[in-house]
Amino acid sequence: MNALDIYQQALNAVSQTVLNGDFDGYARRIDLPYLIHTETARLLVTSGDDLRPTFDTLHQTLKDLNVTHYERVAREAEYVDCDRIEGWHHTHLISHGERVACPHASRHAIVRRGEVWLFSEAHYQIRADRWPITRDVLLAQFGRRLSPRDLT
Repeated sequence: MNALDIYQQALNAVSQTVLNGDFDGYARRIDLPYLIHTETARLLVTSGDDLRPTFDTLHQTLKDLNVTHYERVAREAEYVDCDRIEGWHHTHLISHGERVACPHASRHAIVRRGEVWLFSEAHYQIRADRWPITRDVLLAQFGRRLSPRDLT
């Protein structure tokens, strides 16, 4: 299988766990320690317990925005080693066929552990200097603020 297909399948699997609120499924797809690069910091997540708050915040934010499709579309990916793929993608947030926010780009590295590809490293275009990532940081990345209408 080519690198782009593997990267896209990994994105699809993790996106679905986030949308469904399936933390255990999400955590099984992350290789710890997990390195996150932001515009302002390099953050290292070392445990599943440390993953949980940001996962919950992302899931709840998507739910509050009525996101029905959390689509991450791989644009490019390549093997940089036989067990490591680096790629980038656009993220689309869609609610019942309508765009919720403008697409944004992110990059990830996935690594093969046995027969499974896990997320090992992420590059996000966000201004965050600490973990966990907050709702305000996510909304800024999405180019959104929640209005009372979003919460109904």
